[in-house]
Amino acid sequence: MHTFQRHPPVTAAFDRGPAKYFHGRKQILNDFNELIARANLTDSGTTFLIQGAPGAGKTALLAECEKLAQKSEWETTEISSAALWDPNELQQSLKLRRTWKVGVGSARVGISGIGEAEINAERSPQTVKNLLRGDKKPPLLLTLDEAQTLGMKDEFPADQINTVRHVLNSIHYGRLDRPVILIVAGLGTTADAFGVLGISRFAKRCLVELGALDKEAERAVLRDWLTKDGEAKGPPTAWIDAITRETHGWPQHILSYVKPALDQLHADKGVMTAEGLSVVLEAGRIFRSEYYEHRTQEFGTKQRHSLAKLFANVPSGGRLDMEDIMMSLTQEYGSEKAKKILHQALHKGVLYRYRGDYGIPIPSMHDWLVSNYAREQIKFPHETQTTHGLGERNSGMDLGR
Repeated sequence: MHTFQRHPPVTAAFDRGPAKYFHGRKQILNDFNELIARANLTDSGTTFLIQGAPGAGKTALLAECEKLAQKSEWETTEISSAALWDPNELQQSLKLRRTWKVGVGSARVGISGIGEAEINAERSPQTVKNLLRGDKKPPLLLTLDEAQTLGMKDEFPADQINTVRHVLNSIHYGRLDRPVILIVAGLGTTADAFGVLGISRFAKRCLVELGALDKEAERAVLRDWLTKDGEAKGPPTAWIDAITRETHGWPQHILSYVKPALDQLHADKGVMTAEGLSVVLEAGRIFRSEYYEHRTQEFGTKQRHSLAKLFANVPSGGRLDMEDIMMSLTQEYGSEKAKKILHQALHKGVLYRYRGDYGIPIPSMHDWLVSNYAREQIKFPHETQTTHGLGERNSGMDLGR
């Protein structure tokens, strides 16, 4: 049997972007499909926001939603945050083609597959809103990833903040004279970022809290990788059982184990052995730990200890009240520094907020942080701990099941 050789951590090209094998998220995709249908009927649109911890599969879900829109004959394009205020940036995304008519005083602007619009060359420069609007243009889906940055200081020029707010409101409330949907994905602070920009309420089922894959979808993804790419010989049930006990339905972790599994299967010509599985599990744990190190690299050792001690008495998947977290951090760092640490932990996905409570989003990440950095356990004066997992379904939001 060939022994697995340790490789560098799974690359971004492997674990980011459209999923090669996509399963699950059926309710979310159904909701998005219904939104497309409503937008067509009402000639309007809105914002569809997906937020979740790093590695939850947000980018892959964006790609699946884009496929649905294209099947409904919508134009789709990826945009950057700059496209919300800079017409030139939006033009590049829409692939505009200009044909200037010298001496006529006007120009015809063709948008690939989107239609045509007349603009007067003597008027002020075209605006983002005018590029998007138009009752003769077909439906348009704009996709924006890593949208939590919209709430960061200096993300936009100071003199363009009002423009961004106006554009977002026009999209969000369907004021562009045609169907336009902005679908965004980001970390757990993304909804807060939109709140800062004036968007605090979302249409029913248009705000998604993305959690882990359900067991059926997780197993289906693994089965596809092992049998199709790994060319596994025989039923892969034993390998799937073992891997799912460590991945917790988390797409990023699934891929952390898939990479060594494929290498091992290729080395062993598709034969699945107990020895090979042990090598795969060991390599997957290494990749998983390296991922956690990367997520926490902006925190000093002392801050890692502080965060770990918070959850030393909390069951894996449980949550804490903000009051307890801030009380503990403030005692160590003072009020202002405590707020910055909490915000950074949310921004990096080390902590995740759900309905006012805070937890470590991935059970194995919780175990890793506590076992490596919790020097001592602490007691809280309030009985605020819960054992509800972050991936639990809730009537108000879809957690990705």
